[in-house]
Amino acid sequence: MSKWIACALVVAAAGLSLGQGSLEDFPVGVTSMTWRVTSGSLSSPQELSLRVEGKPGGLYRIELGVAAEGTAAELGTLGFLGSALFVQASGAQVDLSSLLVLSRRRETLRVGESYVLPGGTFLARERAPIAGVECLHGEFRPADRSGTVIEIGFALSDPVYFLPLMRVREGDRITFEMVLTAYKRP
Repeated sequence: MSKWIACALVVAAAGLSLGQGSLEDFPVGVTSMTWRVTSGSLSSPQELSLRVEGKPGGLYRIELGVAAEGTAAELGTLGFLGSALFVQASGAQVDLSSLLVLSRRRETLRVGESYVLPGGTFLARERAPIAGVECLHGEFRPADRSGTVIEIGFALSDPVYFLPLMRVREGDRITFEMVLTAYKRP
């Protein structure tokens, strides 16, 4: 479980670096998001939740939560700092930095087009909703990891703080998945 906690924070950090929305994008009121996180190293699916409250005067309140179930040994590193280590160790140790430019320009990407990046290739596959949020679905193939495909969902219609979808496939096996399961607007 300590591996899951490390993985969760790394994914959160990757999601933030691929930020789908800045705080200014969130309206006054409460926007809540929930992701399900699974990994080959996890005994059960885990849940990551984020609540962004836009307040008058340009103020915001953010609440981040992790719901995890496991043995005492598995959950021993759970906590604010432990959760970052948890995300990193859950099988999502992939470099997504080359996708940053695509994240920033996601509205201009065209379905069916391939984009060659310094760290690999991204193919935009389709537009489809995830938890009610319109997304661009695609796959990233890292140049340095043959046999690895990372399915990505970029939010198009709503501000989402982390990626709505990140699924890591090693051959025929899914080694990590983080998918938006709920999204509530004010």
